[in-house]
Order: sequence, then structure tokens, then C-alpha cells
Amino acid sequence: MKKLALSTLFIVLLCGSAVAHNGALSLYTTATSGEIGPCSGPIGSFETDTIRLYYIRDNGPDLGNAVEFKLEFSIVDALLLGSEWNSQFSVFLGDVLAGISATSSNCVGANESVVYIASFFVMYSGFAFPPETFTARIVQDPSPLPVNPAILAITACVPGNPIVEVLGGTYVFNGSCNPGVTETSWGAIKELYR
Repeated sequence: MKKLALSTLFIVLLCGSAVAHNGALSLYTTATSGEIGPCSGPIGSFETDTIRLYYIRDNGPDLGNAVEFKLEFSIVDALLLGSEWNSQFSVFLGDVLAGISATSSNCVGANESVVYIASFFVMYSGFAFPPETFTARIVQDPSPLPVNPAILAITACVPGNPIVEVLGGTYVFNGSCNPGVTETSWGAIKELYR
């Protein structure tokens, strides 16, 4: 019984810490400070869709003057047709699919909990019916500037603009970004670990 109570406490603590984060670069169809839009949507063969990159502050710092990331698709049939950036970003080093750093002369997200960064125009060129499920993910830039390790990062909106590592987000095409949850018993869970 003691082990069960400790296991339950551990799971509760783990789930509680997973909810809050120190900032994330996330993909949605829409987002405002009041509501974050869906993180999944349908796309058919040779159709295009627009996904948007936002900085979601949560417990993290205000977005400073730079972001560094890479956009990665799970299949080759997903094509990036182009992008449109928040007009505050003016200098771009690299490429969205290979790794990019985008900078501004001022803080982009002072006192904002949700900050728009860019829109990405995606086309699915597959012939599967129904269209296959695939993802677009924001991951670390594998080829950052020489002074930075390969990280997924922003700069904080404070003097000196220090680099802050953040989480990345995933957008799911033709599927759900919300994992399914099914009821089960403790006995069934314990059987998984025997």
C-alpha cells in the first residue's frame, strides 16, 4: 500500500510539473491571449494550409529580440511553400527547414503572454486516401551561430537579451494532437512493467 501511495504521489507531481513550462515556440492555427487555437487540422492531397508559430510565455520570460529554431516535417510529402513573419523581425540567418535565427531591434513580446512570430504555408503532396497523418514540429536549430550550442531558444526581454532555452511544439495534420486517454486498473498498469 505504501508503494502505491508513493507511486500515486510521484505521478501527481510529475503531471503537475508537465503542465507549466518556461516558454514554448508552438504551432497552432490561431492564438490570442485569451484562447489558443487548435494544434491539429485536416489537409487533403495537394491542398494547402497555414500554421502559425507563437511564443507561449506561461512561466517563462517575455520574448526578447530573437528566436532560433528549425521546422521539421515527419514525411517528405509535406512541403513548405513559404512563410510570412511578424513585421518586427528584420534580420534572418539561415532557413526555416535547416535552422533559422530571426532577430528584431526591440523586444517583440514585452508583457504579452502569446506572441505571433510567423506563418508557414504547407502543402500535402501525398496521394493516400484518406490522407495520412503527419506532423510539423518546432525543434532545435542543428546549426546555430558559433557562440550558441544547438538549442531551441529565444532571448529574454531584459537588459543584455540573455538566451533562454524553450520547448518546441507539434502540429498534427489529419490526426489529433490530444492523446487518447482510456480508463484502466492499477493491476493492468503493473502488468506492463513485469
